[in-house]
Amino acid sequence: MASYYRRKNGTYCIRVSRGKPGGKQDLVSTTYKPPKGISASAAERGAKEFAELFEASVHNGLFTPGRKQKVEQINPFGLTLADFIQKHYYKRIEVKLSPTTVQFYKSVADQFLIPSFGRVRVCDISSAHLQSFVDYLASAGSRCNEENSEPLSGATVKRYATVFSSVMTEAHKMGYAEKDILHRQAIDYPRIVKPQIQAYDDDEARIFFNGLKEESPQIRALLMTSLLLGLRRGEVVGLMWSDINFKAGSMYISRSAYKTKGQPQALKPPKSQSSVRTVFFSEAYAEVLLAWREEQVEQRIKAGRSWNEQGFVFTNEVGNMINICLPTEICSRFEEKCGLRHLKLHGLRHTCGSLMIKNGVDIETVKSVFGHENIRTTQQYLTAYDSAKKRAADALAACIMN
Repeated sequence: MASYYRRKNGTYCIRVSRGKPGGKQDLVSTTYKPPKGISASAAERGAKEFAELFEASVHNGLFTPGRKQKVEQINPFGLTLADFIQKHYYKRIEVKLSPTTVQFYKSVADQFLIPSFGRVRVCDISSAHLQSFVDYLASAGSRCNEENSEPLSGATVKRYATVFSSVMTEAHKMGYAEKDILHRQAIDYPRIVKPQIQAYDDDEARIFFNGLKEESPQIRALLMTSLLLGLRRGEVVGLMWSDINFKAGSMYISRSAYKTKGQPQALKPPKSQSSVRTVFFSEAYAEVLLAWREEQVEQRIKAGRSWNEQGFVFTNEVGNMINICLPTEICSRFEEKCGLRHLKLHGLRHTCGSLMIKNGVDIETVKSVFGHENIRTTQQYLTAYDSAKKRAADALAACIMN
């Protein structure tokens, strides 16, 4: 394991052992010089991270110095952005971000950053590069799709630009850039038009709920979990019977299913720490769940030895976790059957939040139930329904004109 200590001049001595050939400790040392202007804690983190990289390079045979060597500058001012992303950045985000976020960041880097800026040295990257990236994304040809020539939305452009900023932040932390050059830069982004949330009104929600009475216990339970409890799709798919306390009428949300390209479906913690939460349900919902559990028992008996018991609430015919796309497909077919306008499955979560607010539930409670990290996310449900706006207009007119 690498060891390091801080010298009086602010640099760090890093040492790595290459074993004891001939019975004597063989040490390789180097010096880490933190970038100017960073805090003591940031310098400490940088030293620790560089020590890990240095140790890996020594043990992998990529670094073969003499007994001692001093490195004043980690970056030899020749490292290109492509080399940094492929050799360092991907490894760093894989231990920090969720698998789906990592997949998104890699797709942006592979599709845009490396082809456009891959040959530029990391030390030469500036806010001008980020601005040109933003301008390109906001142009009509950025999709490279003849069937859809519309420019990317302002929100999508901002998401893609965040990846570029993330790359340079990591480069700064590792000492490959003297400053976090793209952090908080004055970039001209396209205007972000926030779409109104898509949710069912009272009448539509009632039609949806009543239509479920004709469905199978599994479909009824699955869609009601989104409509009445507001769970995200991955949370519904990852739900286990051990998470449910029927006596207390509560459900503990602590995992979410996800699927990345080329990999089998798996489980991960929810979207954020605040998403780990306990939600409560009514007796009517409990009855629906219990009806599905009885049918699941019959399916288990029918499957016999083919059944793969894992404890999931929603399972296929042999007990495995259902495919994460299945709830979306079920919801779409059910909406069409009921003659309702099409909403994505996530629209049921929006409907749940909107109806809570409309019926007097305070916004802090809704935030807790939904596992939102920021109250501003919950405030989207404050948007009044058109019917409520109409009643307000009628009430005002009646007050003034009568």
